[in-house]
Parts: sequence; C-alpha cells; structure tokens
Amino acid sequence: MENKNNTEISTKDGKWSQWWRIPRFIVYIFGIITIYWYFWCIIGLVIGIIYFIFLNDPAWKRNGIVLSLYIGFITTLIYLNLHGIGIWFPPLNLVLWYGTGFIITYLIIIIAWISRKKRFLSIRFTQWISHKSEKISNKMKILIDFFLILIPITSWILISIDFEVMLDNNPHILWIHAPSKVKVGENFNITIEAWDQFERLSAVYNGEVKFSIESYDLSNYNSINSVDALLPNEYIFTGQLLGSDIAYEILDGKDNGRHVFEISINTLGIHYIRVEDSITQNTFYSNPIIVDNFPDSERMLYWGDLHTHSYLSDGSGTPEHNFYYARYIACIDYMALTDHGEILLFSPGSLDIIEFATNNANEPNIFVTFQGIEWTNTRTGHYTCIFSGDQLLKNPILSYLTVPSTNGLWDALDNFTSSTGSNALALPHHTTKRSYPQDWTYINPKYVKIAEVCSVHGDFLYEQRDELNYRGAIDPPPIYTPGSSIIDALKMGKKLTLYAASDVHDGHPGHSLCHTRAFIGHQRPFSTWHTRNEHPYPGGLTAVYADNLTRGGIFDGLENQRIFANSDHGRPILHFTINGIDVGDNSTVFVANKNSSREINLFLAQDGAPVALKSQAAQTTSNWLPNWNATIEIIKNGELWYKERVNSPIQKISKNDDEPIVGANYEDNCLKIGDNYYINTYSDNPINPTTLNTGGCDFYLIRVVGENGRTSYVGPIWVESVN
Repeated sequence: MENKNNTEISTKDGKWSQWWRIPRFIVYIFGIITIYWYFWCIIGLVIGIIYFIFLNDPAWKRNGIVLSLYIGFITTLIYLNLHGIGIWFPPLNLVLWYGTGFIITYLIIIIAWISRKKRFLSIRFTQWISHKSEKISNKMKILIDFFLILIPITSWILISIDFEVMLDNNPHILWIHAPSKVKVGENFNITIEAWDQFERLSAVYNGEVKFSIESYDLSNYNSINSVDALLPNEYIFTGQLLGSDIAYEILDGKDNGRHVFEISINTLGIHYIRVEDSITQNTFYSNPIIVDNFPDSERMLYWGDLHTHSYLSDGSGTPEHNFYYARYIACIDYMALTDHGEILLFSPGSLDIIEFATNNANEPNIFVTFQGIEWTNTRTGHYTCIFSGDQLLKNPILSYLTVPSTNGLWDALDNFTSSTGSNALALPHHTTKRSYPQDWTYINPKYVKIAEVCSVHGDFLYEQRDELNYRGAIDPPPIYTPGSSIIDALKMGKKLTLYAASDVHDGHPGHSLCHTRAFIGHQRPFSTWHTRNEHPYPGGLTAVYADNLTRGGIFDGLENQRIFANSDHGRPILHFTINGIDVGDNSTVFVANKNSSREINLFLAQDGAPVALKSQAAQTTSNWLPNWNATIEIIKNGELWYKERVNSPIQKISKNDDEPIVGANYEDNCLKIGDNYYINTYSDNPINPTTLNTGGCDFYLIRVVGENGRTSYVGPIWVESVN
C-alpha cells in the first residue's frame, strides 16, 4: 500500500515537473528581459532569487542565481559609468550590449554544457563538484547561499533606492513665476511653488508668504521707490502631513506646495515680485516683468519647451501627464511632445494617441501644443520635427527604419506640408555627441532654421572641449572633433538661430528633474528606460516674441527666428539689436560698405530665481540673495570679441564695431580623405570646402554667463556689406 502511495506521489511529481517546464522557462526569459528595464530589473532579480531558493533542479537553481547576480552586476556597472568611473558610455547602449552579450554568452555555455560532445567533460566536472561539495559543511553551504543572495540584493538596493528622494519632501526654496510682459494696470497671475531639495513641489509646505516689489525705470534703469501695485495679502499655505514625490497629483483642495495669486501693477517699469518665506527666512525673487503701455500690436514674450518624451517612446508619463505638468507646474506657455518615431513604429495606435492628446491639450491664448515627432539618424544627426497644424505626420512614420536618409526626411516633410497646408520645422539637437554627430552639410534651410544650443545633454554652441564651451556636455568624441557644433555650422554659412529645450525623459517638460537625484527609478512618473538616468544638465527653455499665444502665433515666431534661449527654468529677458535690427525676420543688417560702423545693443533683465546646475538642484543658503554678477559676451564670427562684467539685475550695454567686415569660413577645418573633402571624420558627404563660408557676412551673437551658473543666449545677427 505504501509503495502504491509512493508511486502515485512520484507520478504526480512527474506530471507536475512536465507541466512546469514551459512556464518555468517563460518566466525565466521574462526575467532576462527585465535586465533592460532600468529600476524594474528588480523583477528579474526577484525571479532569479526565487528560482535559486525554491527550485529543486540544480540546473534551474544555477540559472536563477546567475540571473540575479548578473542584474546586480549590470546595475553596479551603470552606476560606475554614470559617476565617471571608466569610459563613459550611454547607459541604454551599455545595457543593450552587455545585456545581450550576457544572454548570448550564457546560452552558449549552457548549450556546450549539455551537448553530447561535452558529455564526458560535464560528467567529470560534475563529479569533481560533487566531491568538493561533500567536503563543505551544511553551515558553509548555507553561508555561501546567503551571500549569493545578499550580493545582488544589496547592490541593487544601494544603487536603485534613494531614501532621501523617497522620503524627504521638505521645502528648501520658493519659485515665483510671472508673465514676462504685461500691460499696465492689467490683472495677471503669479504662481508660487515651494520646492524640496530635488526641485519637486513640497506637499508638506505650510509656510507664510509676504509680498513686496522691486522696480526699475524703463528708460534709465534706476530703482523706483514708489510703485502703484495691487499685491496679495499675506498667505499661509496648506499641505499634507507626509510628503509626496508627485504633490501636484494630490487634488484635495489644499495647496500642496503651489498657489496662484492675482496681481496688478499700475507703474511702468521692470518689476520683480519678492516673496518672503517664513520657513527658510529667505526672500525669493520672480522673473522680471516688463509693465508698459503696450499697444495691441505689440509682440508679447512666451516661454516653452519644444523637445520632450513620454512613455510612448523612451520617456516617462502619459502624454496627458506631460501636458498637465508643463502647463500647471512648469508654467510654460507652449510645448511639443516629440516621441521617437523608431519606437512609435512598433507601437500600433501610439501616433493617434499623441495626435489626440496634443490637440486636446491645446487651448488658444492659454496653452499651446504642437504636434511633433523625433527622427533619428546616428550618422547625420537627430531632428525634432514639429508642425503648425492639428495633424501629425503618420505616413510615413518619421523613423530611420522607414525614412533612412536625410533627403528622405526632407521629401516626407515636403509631401506632408504640401498636402495638409501645415508648416514644419526640423530642429537639430545634441549636435556634438559622439553617438549622434550632426552633419550640417545635409540640412535643408526650408525646415532647419533654429538649432538646440543646450538641453539635459549639455551645451552645443562649441565643441565640448573648446575653451569657449564653459558648461560641457555628455558623450564627447574621443578627440576634439570640429564640424558638428552650432558655431561651426554658422561658419559654414548656415543661418541658424539659437533655441533651448529640455529633451526631457523624466516626465517633467519645461522643468526637468533629472539633473537632481530624482532621476532615480522610483521617482514618478515611472519609466522602464535608462534614457532618463544619463541627463545631468537641467533642461532649457526658449522665449518667443509672438503676436499671440496660438499655434499660428508661436509657430510664426519660431519659424521667423524671433527667439532667445536659457539654460534652465529661469526666464530672463534679452533684447539684442545691431543698428536697430532685432533677432528674427532674417536677422540681417545691411551696411554701406565693409568699414561701416555697427552699433551693438543688448538689454538684459536677469531672473532672480535660484539656479539649477549640472548634477545639482537649485538651492540657497541662509540670508540668500540673488547673485546678479554676470559676464555679457559678444561672440563675433565664432570668436569671443568683447565681454563686459555686470552686477545688477537690469543692464544695457552698447558697443560699436568699426573693424572691417571680413566674414567667416570653415574651409581650413575640412578633412581630405582620398580625393574628397569632408567636414570631419564622421561625415560621409563629400563637399567643396570653398563653399563653406558666410559669403563675406559677419555674424554676432550674445551669451550671458551668470556667476550663479545660469547661461542665456540670443542671436545671431548677420551684417552684410552692400558694396
């Protein structure tokens, strides 16, 4: 009877073993896939440990511990890579190469292990292992097993969990946002946000705020002592007992770190709203507000982010989340969601989702959204494509897989714009990165009018190691490589204007957090992509002078290059002219002859907000005051021509250039390979070096380098001699 029961149990075990084989294998393969999933590789680590602890089959126990140990290893490798230990490599590429390499290598080992040709070796090796294991005590086996489990868990926790990011939501600074230009006597809103040490809304902020105003005359920039303004009364914020990493999603009627106030100013001038905070005991400044008797025809100043990503490609958060954050938390006026076509290609229906969400979020005169998509070519550069209408280019999907050449991209844009009546812009970005060097010889001036000078990747006005690149960038080529920076494009005669954007992948367009430790995987909105943990710089913003806050108005301002750029969430005001000609609408000054004098003028009103820096959140100290020290640089034909130190929030500089107009060229930097010339070793497009010049024009641009770390850019303006 007992033998019969044992036989029945053995039969059941055999059936169970047979049934479990396929699910066991599928679950393990799923665990391997999670290697690529950033923070969520914890799933594969747990699967591996469960297999190691609970499965009886020695082979599957081995498979389990190998999986968990490898996930611990790759997590550590990425951490060391991001912190500059070893050669920097894009984390996503690193995981793809090492992860795929691990899978292939391990499969080869397993196949070799079980192959008949290796059977004898396998038996002898197994016997050797068995012989050695007999000499190891049970306690030692338990200890070894314990450490085999502890090592990957510990490495993952130490690197993938940041308890301060998770638990510390206490307020550190206030941020005050106001419109840049306001009509005198007009009611307008200002937004006050309490930020924690990672620039997130502080849900627990319960401080009292008091308002005052600091003002300057519009003509002479002297301080104004008596200002007629209707400021809010003192106010006490309401919030939670416990913090939250997404305080803006708590909709219980409390402030939760953010409150909107109404204000009006009846005195002409340049004004800063000052807010005294009872928690930090500091007084914080708004961005500058120009109040004047603006006519209805006056172009106003709007801020936005043209380069962002959602979970539909390699970013974070839904399109709806991104638009909500941009409008209400980042307080920008316009935005484009530009997910990667190469990823959207494999996600049926995603383009329709983006198109619908973008149109649904667009609200003329309040918040403008543009249809957009990003096309990637690792040889000739990336282009973020945005459209003025309500349709997204979906046939063909702008993917390198479906549109493999730059000329094909221009053809696709031609066909789309002619059939829909929509205008399009193609925006080059992170141009000097080793992974995606920009080849300026392929650009189409019909669509390529503005270039991204800075983003979460760094600064691309100059080559990364150029002495005039103060901020640097990630992923530099192995040696100094001319030909891909924006300055080099200008020397080649490309009439581009500077804009800035975030290229944000962390779900926070208009105000990225990935330059802080809040890039960590458990920061919401979640992501399965490594592309949000390689962006140490704050995202930038672009200011547009536009007739109105509509798609047509903003797109017209962008297309006609009436813009300037800033390196973080700050919103200074810059107005650059030469002989009275502004940036935009061709940006060209015609003078009588090459020796004609040029009067260069810049008006600057700095932003008083604390500054975000590379790998560092905006922060203050006790008794903090804004640092108004800055250097205004005039860059002529790519060289630093003039600089002036300033130490006040409002500044105007004037400088005459009486030197002969000589133009600029890139010819001497061209590289001869065989019988052909190229702009650099990355280019595959033969060129005539004598064509790469400005046609005798000089070009000027302005860069404001704040001692606090904030950088602003405006220009260029070209100067051409008639005779």
